[in-house]
Order: sequence, then structure tokens, then C-alpha cells
Amino acid sequence: MTKKSWLTLIHQVTHQFPSDRPQTPVDSPTYPWPSMEIFMTDFLFSSPRLYFSEAQKKAVLKWAKAMGMPTVPALSSLKQCQEKIKNIVGDGTEKVTSAGGNIFYLNSVARAISLDYANPLTRLAMTDYPKNEGSYFSDHFSGEKMLFASDDIATPSVSIDKKIFFVDELLQCRNGQYFIPQRFFYSRPASIYGPENTRESDPEWLLCAAGFGVERTELGFIVDESFIVMPIDEFEHNFETVSGRPEFACGFTANSATWAAKMPHPLREKSQGRRVLAVPLIVFMDDVSGNVSKQWNKHHAIYMSNANLPREMIEKEFCVRFVTSSPHASPMELMAAMKDSISKARESGVIAYDAKYEEEVFLLPYALFFGSDNPMQAEECSHGGLRCNLFCRTCKVGGTKAFKQSDEGFASLFKSSEIRTPEETTKEIHHHVQLAMLPGGAGKVVNARMGSGVHDSTTDAIVNCLLEMGKSLRKSSPGQPKLSEATIQQRLAEELERLLGGRTLDDAINPLLGMVGVNIHLDTPTEILHTVLLGVVKYFWAQTVFILEKLKSLEIFHTRLSSLNAEGLNTIKLNADYLCQYKGSLIGKHFKSLAQVMPFLIHDLVPQSVLNGWTVIGRLVVLLWHTTIEDREAYLAELSRVIEDFLTITAQCAPSILLSKPKFHFLIHIPGYIRRFGPAILFSTERYESFNHVFRLTCIHSNRQAPSRDSCRTFSIQDRMKHIVFGGYWLDPTSKRWVRAGHEILHYVKADPARARYLGFTSAATTTPGAAKLSHAKSKAPSQISIWPQTQCASIPNSMSGPNNTFYKADNFVSLHGDTIRINQNIITEISGKLFVAKVIEILVPNDGTDLATKIGIQAFEFLPALHSTLHLPRLQLSSQKFVALPTDILCAVNVQHDCLNGKCNGIKTVPVTQERLEAKKTQRTVVHSDLNAFILNTHSLHNYKHIRAVIPPHLAPEPLAEDSDNIRRNAVKHIRASKTTLDPSADSDTAPQANNDLQPEAHPFEPSSKKKGKGKTSGRATHKRTREETEVDETPKRRKHQ
Repeated sequence: MTKKSWLTLIHQVTHQFPSDRPQTPVDSPTYPWPSMEIFMTDFLFSSPRLYFSEAQKKAVLKWAKAMGMPTVPALSSLKQCQEKIKNIVGDGTEKVTSAGGNIFYLNSVARAISLDYANPLTRLAMTDYPKNEGSYFSDHFSGEKMLFASDDIATPSVSIDKKIFFVDELLQCRNGQYFIPQRFFYSRPASIYGPENTRESDPEWLLCAAGFGVERTELGFIVDESFIVMPIDEFEHNFETVSGRPEFACGFTANSATWAAKMPHPLREKSQGRRVLAVPLIVFMDDVSGNVSKQWNKHHAIYMSNANLPREMIEKEFCVRFVTSSPHASPMELMAAMKDSISKARESGVIAYDAKYEEEVFLLPYALFFGSDNPMQAEECSHGGLRCNLFCRTCKVGGTKAFKQSDEGFASLFKSSEIRTPEETTKEIHHHVQLAMLPGGAGKVVNARMGSGVHDSTTDAIVNCLLEMGKSLRKSSPGQPKLSEATIQQRLAEELERLLGGRTLDDAINPLLGMVGVNIHLDTPTEILHTVLLGVVKYFWAQTVFILEKLKSLEIFHTRLSSLNAEGLNTIKLNADYLCQYKGSLIGKHFKSLAQVMPFLIHDLVPQSVLNGWTVIGRLVVLLWHTTIEDREAYLAELSRVIEDFLTITAQCAPSILLSKPKFHFLIHIPGYIRRFGPAILFSTERYESFNHVFRLTCIHSNRQAPSRDSCRTFSIQDRMKHIVFGGYWLDPTSKRWVRAGHEILHYVKADPARARYLGFTSAATTTPGAAKLSHAKSKAPSQISIWPQTQCASIPNSMSGPNNTFYKADNFVSLHGDTIRINQNIITEISGKLFVAKVIEILVPNDGTDLATKIGIQAFEFLPALHSTLHLPRLQLSSQKFVALPTDILCAVNVQHDCLNGKCNGIKTVPVTQERLEAKKTQRTVVHSDLNAFILNTHSLHNYKHIRAVIPPHLAPEPLAEDSDNIRRNAVKHIRASKTTLDPSADSDTAPQANNDLQPEAHPFEPSSKKKGKGKTSGRATHKRTREETEVDETPKRRKHQ
């Protein structure tokens, strides 16, 4: 098409939707869009996952016009409409110029949280106050940071019958008593009234207040500073009412006079009668490529989530908010802008519409924690990384090389040392700046950083400038008098003032060290994706593969992996060809799957200590991926024991790895972080790593002239679209009323829930227990009908059915908890109050047209009295007991493996390979299992872990595998000292463990041999590309070049 034709078409289409048409009235069914045609086009082009380039948008509109559609909007009209909607609904994109002079853009934090509260989809899911769940643990708001929040971040008010009650204010209860609340939280009625006084009509959760009772006397009010807890339903008169009464004129007694200065609460006047709510935020920062190709186009990006949402909502892409990105600014420049955005919103307060209570609220955001990979978290903590003697960002563990190789120093790696504090870190940074002004400052600064572990990237430019200037001033020049030290110090002090530009040094250092409500050393929780899966599991995988290759056993491993029973695991397909061919390039999802099955694959291929290591890894991964915790203290005690057991076994396998890989020590801090923030999966970064794809799409469709601005604007358009179509409110600039979209707009997504996925909102698929799939394509043909006596279920005792009843046989059905269960699959069932493991032998669907299974034939397993002697897992045996169960009796699927070790399953057969859904001539080897009736329950399975734990008899609970841990650790450090040098665990070894049943126990099977290598030999150890996350153990947390 010629340019003239294009212009004619644009003119024709634009004429149908003129840019100067009047604003769409608020009562229009398509408000704020002028028509459904423009809305549907805008909806399609605003999808985060279906991102359209400008050329693609034009092509789609041209195609629609060519198909004869009469009302196709022009792209220019669409953009004009988007601009008008931006002016109506609002826009939070702001320009930022950092202290270093870099320019980037940011989407306002205040704007983002106001959208969360004004949208019914997110608002109705929120919990406004922390929950005291007792031993149960499931979300952030049950963690200690929120439950025992400091005064500056705790939610300060509640509303009862439109009356606002603040903390630190005197109120009167319904019984006439006086009270000063200090904290508001949810608790179960039984915790307040006692179990014997609870009623069925009581709500599940009561909003309560903890505070101090107050007695009125002739001398004044006396505060009894003993904490008491009461439901807020007992509140009657707030401070505004009480302070206006004559009896308040007496004031407080001298001993309680400090309370008078706190009243009224400063936020009472500032909020102007609105309820004040605290909004905890999860902040995530990462470096991500803006390219789809392998060429690295580095951007730093920050996302955030509202931690008042439950885990199920936080995991959704819909609830992840983009904040800022830049290919130019440093991570801490972006974080400074993020901190300023939160601080400004907190200082001024955010007035938003509350879609739950249909009133305005006053919001105060704060940072709950900062998620990222380990190098980024080290930078956020002003920590120097592994090169420092004190290598942990959380505590001061470590020391000199000699100390870490001593008995005392090596033992210190297995426990937490003194916890770092922001105040100490700030003081150390000040000290580094002062050292930079002294003679020999470069060496002194390096030694100070090495010795303390503190390295603030924010002040690097200042320190380097002072060092260069000091070096220049102290350098003698021919014919020039040498400057006195006093003169040099004066000039350096003047230069420091110039570099600060009127700021104090505290304002120029890491902005997170002085942030309200943040202890950065405790608010950067150990992240399980990079620390566990891409850390310790990956290290064990690399060393195990090395042993298998040395023993020529990798082919056996491949055969077992391809023959593995993966039913009940609910993991990615364990592609043996891929995992073995690309063994050095696996990612997190592969390691998560391997951790659940490795002991069944290598039971006779590696030394027992290595096998024990994988067994404990399986236990560790299951514990860390808990979504809920039933008994907090018991869980944390078990987790701590498993971590200690794993570290001891690691010391048995590879002592030196504990010195060279700090991620092993980082495991020790996970129980503390779980206590502070909730289950570890809550501070996992997998959801944000997935969101990187959405961010990348905004980069590849940008013209790269203003990448930060383009990304911010794109996400702003997407956020507005999500807010409007899901029923969010906004303040109409004309009428000054809170309004929402027209009914046709709101109905658009409700009419087809699949459309919600275009905007990143997915709902769990609903399943009906018993829903079955019949066995044959013509499954309801008369020939497929069986009468009751012809079924296997009929031969089972106590099975009941009429002799003439007819059934179809099904291939699978849906269990009570949504698993699809097939014939011969293993399940956990509950019959007559008893839990047990069983095998499905028949699925019957009555001939009544419902396609719902009603009778499930099962054969029970029974537990053997002791754990497996090698794998340390519960053993099962198929019994002769059979039952007929209902679909609702079948709780879930479970993974059961054949006991190939005792069954001596050494037989191999070849089977055809399926390619392109066809049977190819190519074959693969598979294991032939013996007839031994011996099986193992896979307790390392993440799927249905709660039911697996419940079905295991108490006497089969796992025990620590490392006996005499103190002696193992002493021998390990002796081995390190005995070596001439601490060898790199990725180095090659000329010797290998003995093969198969002749394996001899080795003291340290992962450690390289001390024998001298032959010339020209190359390493046979498994290699892999080193990512930025992995290189943290070798480099400082400076943002490194991607590899």
C-alpha cells in the first residue's frame, strides 16, 4: 500500500472516531471509553503477555478494516483515548535525577498502593492487621516483624461505627473503664475468651487491641502499664469524645504525665477523620537483560508487592507492580529513588478509596523486606561479599583464613554469630571515608573493608575521589614545595564538602541504612531459589555428576532417570536426555525436581555419605517449600536439625566447600527469617524472576531512546487497564466523586474469565471430585457396559451394589484435592477415619449419564516396621486388603518407588522412543523391575507433603544421618589444614571412588585428590556457565558483567 493510501485510510478511520469528541459521560455503559470497539482494541493491546509492537498494532487494525469491520479505530485515535483516560484516572510516572546525575523514570509507590485499595479484586483479599495465629503460620502478617511491629510502622488506628480510635489515645469502653491501645491485631476467639467460653456464632477472627488499662482518680488518670488484650468491640467513646467531657479536665497524674503529651495522636488531624492503615511492601531488585537474544542488555529493575495480600494473591502476576528500571543508573541509585518514593508517600500520607468499606482511607507505606539474589542483597546491606573476612551480610561470622581453618573458627561457620546492625554499618562507612583522607589511605580502606565486611557502593565515588586527590596532593613535584599534612587534610575536607553538595554524609551513604522501619541486615531474607536450588543443590549435583562420570556410571543414571515413576510428583517432565546432556546448564526447576528423586537413582553409584547428603537435601527442600506451617516451633526445630545435619554431611563430603561457598552458612539464618516473615516460600523470588519476561517485552518493543520512560509508561497503561476492567475506583476530576467503569466494561471480563489471563490474573481451575474420563473413544457404547458382578469391586468384601447395576470403566478420576488419579496409581486415602497408602485397581462410573465415578477399587499398602537401611525412607508392602472407596475418600496422589536396591533390579530392556507423538525406530534403555513386593514412600515429594507426613506412623519419623557431628567437623578441619592449600572443589581429581557394590567409605568423596596431576590433563569434573549469582562467591557484590 502506498503512503497516500495509508493516509487516506487513517483519515477515514479517524473521522469515525474524531479526537475532539466530547468526554464520555460517567453514566455511559462504556465509560471511560467512548465505545466498545475502542475499549476492546485497547484491552487487546494492553495485555502484558500479548505485547504488540507498533507495526503489529497497525497490521491488526489494517486486517480488521480489510475484513469489512465498519468501526475499526485508528491507532492515533486509540493513543488519544489512552491520553484522555490517563488524565481522568491518573498517572504516577515521574522523572528522577539521581545524585550521580543519571536520569530515569519511576512509577509512584503512592499511586500503586492507592490502586490496590480502590480495586475490589485486591482490596477484599487484604488483611489490614497482623494475625496472632498461634502455632499456625501461613502469611507475612503472621510473622514477627508485622505482629510485633515498631511504633513507626504499626497500623495506628481502627474504625468502629465511623469512629476512629488511635493508639496512644485514651478511650472509654462499654463497661465504663478507660483504656489506651498500643497495638491492633487479629486473634481467634478462643485465645481471648478461652476455649470454654467460645460460641459457634463467634467470628473466626476477632480484631483485638493490646494496651494498658487506665483508672480515673481524684488526682487524675493513672495508667497501669501491664498489657491487657480486649476485642475492639468493647470500645465505646474515642479520644475526641472523652477529651471533650468535664471529667477529662483532671488530666493525668505525675507518674502518668508522659501519656498526656502523646494525645491526640499526630495522625488524627492529618488524616482528617479517615481511618489510617499501614501498608507493608515487598521490594525486589534484579538485573535483567532487555534483549531476547543472547546479547546482554543489562537493566536494573525494581518491582514490588503489597504484603497485606495473602500468598495466593501475591503469587499472581496481576499483583506484581513495576516501579522503575534503568540501563544507566546503579542499583543503589534506583533504590534511593524507591526509598524516596516510599518516604514521601509516608510523610504526606496517601488518600485512597477503600473499595471494601466504601470510604476514603489514609495509607502509610513501609518496606517489609527486600528480596533479591545474594549479590544484590549484599550490596543493599553495604556488604563486601566473600572476599571479606566476615563474609555474611547478616552476622559477623568468619575471620582470617587461619582462624577459619582452626577448630574454633571452623565450628563457628555452623552457627550464627553476632548480628550486624545498621548503626554499626553506618559508623564503619564513616570510618572508611575518614581513612580515605589519611596517608596510605588506599591500603587502609581495603584492609578495613576486608576486616569488617562493610563496603558501601554508594560512597565508592566519594572514597575513590578522596584517595586520588590525597595521592596527588602528597606527590612531590620538582620545584614545588611539599604540602604539609595539615594543608592536605584541609583541602581533602573541602573536597569532601564539595562532593557532598550540601548534604550530610549520612544522606550520601546507603539510603536503606536509615530507612524508617527497616533493619536492612535482618530485612534481606535468605532467598531459597538462589541459595538452595542454585546454590547448595547445584554444588552437590556438580560433584555427584563428577563421581558418576569417573565411575562410568552416568549411563546407568540416565537409564534409571528415564525409567523413574514420576506419578504424584507434579513436577516438570524429567527428561533424562536433556538433564544428562546439559548437566552443567540446568536451572532452578530442574534442581527442584532432582532433589525429590535423586536418592532413588544413585543409591549404589556413590559413597554412602553422598547418598546421605541427597537424602537430607530432599528433607530440606520439602521443609523450605512449605506453604503453611501447622506448628511453628516444632517446624523450626526440625528445620534447624535438618540444616545442621546437612552441613555436617557436607563437612564429611567436602570440608573446603564450607569455606569457599558462603551459601552453606546462609542456610543457618533461614529459620530466623521464617520466624520474622513467614514460610520461606513467601520471600522466594521466583514470582519476580518470572515477571522479568513481562519487563523484557517492554524493552524489546522500545526504540531504546528512553528505555526507562518507555517501560514506566507501558506498565502505567497496563496498570490502568487492569484497575478499570476489574472494577477499580478513581476520583473523577470533574465531579470530584469516586467513580468506576460503565457496566459493559465491567461485564467484559466477567463474561469470559479467559480474558482475565490476558491481564495476568489467573484463577485456580475448579474440579469436581469423582469427575472421570472413560476408557475408550466410544466409551458409552453398549459393548463397554459391565454389570456389577463382572467388576473387580464386586469381589471385594463389604462392597455394596445391586446385581443388575451397570457401570463404565474409567481411565482416571479427580480426587478430593484435585489430583487426576489413573489406574494403578498410588494414592493416600482415608476410610473410617484411618489414613493409609493404596493402589487404585478399578474406577467405575455408573451408567446414568453423569460421568462421575462412584466406586473406586483400591488395594492397600502396609508400612514395614523400620526405615530403609540405605535410603532412610519409609518402606511399604502391598497387602491383600482391598476396599471399595468413594472418590471423596481418595485424598490425593502420592509418589511410591520400587525398592530396586533390595529387589536387585538390574535387568535392562529397550523400548521404542516416542517422537512427534509417534513411535520411532529409535530405542532407549529402561529398567526391568523385579517381582519383589517392596516399595518406598517418597517423602521428598513437594506435592501433597502435608498428607504424606500425616500418613506416616510416628515411629518412622526421620532421624539425623550424621552421627557424632562434633567429631566429623573436627576431622574435616584437620583435613583442610593437612592439605598444602585449600583446593578448589571444582578442580579435577586423578582418583575416583570404587564402583558399585565395591564402593569403599571415603572420608571426603568430593575433595580433589592430593596426588599430582599429569601434564596436559583436562578437568573431568562437571562444568557449567557461571552466572552472576554463582560468581558471588568469588567476587565482591559489585554489579558484574553477565556471563
